[in-house]
Amino acid sequence: MTAPLGGPYRYTRAGRGVFHLPLERPWTWALTHHGMWSVFVTDTEPARHGGPPRRHPLHPPAELLGCWLAIYATRDYDADAVRWLREAHGLEAPAGDVLPAGAYVAVARLAEVSTVGNDYRAFGRDAWWAPKRAPYCRGTIAWWLEELQPLEPLVAAPAKRLTPVDPGLVPELRERMRLARDGIWRPEVYAAPAAPPFTAPDRERPPAPASSPPPRPRVVDDRPVPPMLANPEQFGLFP
Repeated sequence: MTAPLGGPYRYTRAGRGVFHLPLERPWTWALTHHGMWSVFVTDTEPARHGGPPRRHPLHPPAELLGCWLAIYATRDYDADAVRWLREAHGLEAPAGDVLPAGAYVAVARLAEVSTVGNDYRAFGRDAWWAPKRAPYCRGTIAWWLEELQPLEPLVAAPAKRLTPVDPGLVPELRERMRLARDGIWRPEVYAAPAAPPFTAPDRERPPAPASSPPPRPRVVDDRPVPPMLANPEQFGLFP
């Protein structure tokens, strides 16, 4: 689609469709537990002629704006995301064997799309695009989510990105959204690995001094000095 250059573009009508959006962990955890509300979707071009793989940021289809995205936690675990969350936000992400995988974990409305060149949030004012402490910017095209609702993970088979969610699962997704909104289901708190304890290195103690005999008492000669001779002989500089 052709992106307007004057600023971010928002949806103008609310869509009713629900579409599959796979997202690697622990990004799903940041989305459902730490207020992340923007995602950066890319395609990866395989390496060619000895060059490294390249990532291409994607715009969503225009007809998708205003529709619901079912956030699907894939079985992939992004180690770079772990480092980014730690350095940018001080968050220690739970391990891959703790976070749910192969399941829908949230539903959100795709409300807005913007690029680095037309959105003030690209310059660090939005904490989830480029925080001041971030080692790098998360991307160049942001998909902004609204009405985000974490829900009880619903196990489902993988699907192609942005395809309609299996109609047989939509009623269950809606029911889990209702239970979460009513507070009947509450998001599970996933244990994060504890920071490694700091132990001061053992300092070598100085060796104990070797035992030595007690010092001998000083002998002072208190005898009177005999008188000087009458005509002493001079040496040195004196004539």
